[in-house]
Amino acid sequence: MDHHTLCPCEANALFGTRYLTVAGKLVGITGLDAAFAAVDARGLKGDAIISAELMRRVENENYIPPALAEEYAAAVLAEYKKTVA
Repeated sequence: MDHHTLCPCEANALFGTRYLTVAGKLVGITGLDAAFAAVDARGLKGDAIISAELMRRVENENYIPPALAEEYAAAVLAEYKKTVA
């Protein structure tokens, strides 16, 4: 059986990991593109509503430290605005 080890770039593409700076540290977040597409498709309005829905989706696939939840939410929302706008 031939085993192929994914290089980090292949793994990131396969699992949909994007990197954002949260609280001064680079963190990988899985499923961000799917969360962006789903939230955008819903046509939600208002930063608080969009941010809450993004975080609900992101938390399904990622561990978000409770102490950094606000920082994650801000970083995810900022990336959403850059990506979707």
